[in-house]
Amino acid sequence: MSRTAPALDILDALLGHARRAGAEAADAVLLESASLGLSCRLGQMEDLERSEGRDVGLRVLIGRRQAVVSGSDTAPQALEMIARRAVDMARYAPEDPYAGLADPA
Repeated sequence: MSRTAPALDILDALLGHARRAGAEAADAVLLESASLGLSCRLGQMEDLERSEGRDVGLRVLIGRRQAVVSGSDTAPQALEMIARRAVDMARYAPEDPYAGLADPA
C-alpha cells in the first residue's frame, strides 16, 4: 500500500493477512495525523515545520489468547509482517477469559 492508499484498503489488507496467518478473529485501527509548528523570534517567523504520520494497529485472537502489534509502515510486506508477528505472539500468550471482540449488537 502506498502512503496515499485509502485507509479502508490498508485495514482490509491487514485483516486479510491476519486471517491467512491463522487468526480466528481480529480488529485493526489506522491513525493519521498532521501537525504544523511555527516558531517566532523577535516578532519574525523563524521556523515552520509540517509533519504527517500514519500508524496501524492490529489485535488478533486465537481462542482466548490475544496479541497486539502496531507499526507505521503500510507497505504490503510490512502489513503482512505485522499480521504474522501478531499471530505468532498470540499463539504463545496466556489465555485471557475476557479476551474477545465486542458483541456486534
